[in-house]
Amino acid sequence: MRSSGLVGAERRRGGVAGLGLVAALAWADSARAEAPPVAVRARPTSTLHAVAALSVGRGLRFNNPYRLDKPLGATAESVSLSATYLDAGVGVLFPMAAELEHGAALDALLALDGIAQFGLTPSYLVQFAWTRRLGLHGRLGLPIVVAPDAALGLEAAVGPHLPIAYGLGLTAELVGSVFFGAATEQKSVTTIPMLALQLGVAFDEELMW
Repeated sequence: MRSSGLVGAERRRGGVAGLGLVAALAWADSARAEAPPVAVRARPTSTLHAVAALSVGRGLRFNNPYRLDKPLGATAESVSLSATYLDAGVGVLFPMAAELEHGAALDALLALDGIAQFGLTPSYLVQFAWTRRLGLHGRLGLPIVVAPDAALGLEAAVGPHLPIAYGLGLTAELVGSVFFGAATEQKSVTTIPMLALQLGVAFDEELMW
């Protein structure tokens, strides 16, 4: 009789506990239904990057029709050094894929020694985020020599950029170009291939629009 009484008491306690659990679940459901929905922060529909860079470079000139004064070989027609130059560029990039952006850039180049020279290069710009700490970029441009004599060329450049902090970073470019110069006694139009390396600092700022 005692054991049967204990069993009955346990059943009663189990029933009360079960009713309590059901009531708690019902209250939780009603509270969840009455609670205002949590606002989800909307992602920006589009972003763009404003970029700028200041670099110093120097190159090799593989055709020397004007007998420049810095040949590297034994004759005046040998490969020669270009002037050291300053490259100041700005650009804007739009998202193309998760790690890929593209846009446009404009560079201004100024010779730091030798004959005073100034040029502008509008370019199509592509930037790829290889990792969080390393990116790659490439350009296809149309360099325009403004002074001392007007000339036109074609240019392709590629290089890494290394973010440091607060939008600042380091950048490098290997630049290959071909310029179409003035005529000489032997040719009506001269072609001057060049290969240059430039190193500098860069700034990258993400904007929303």
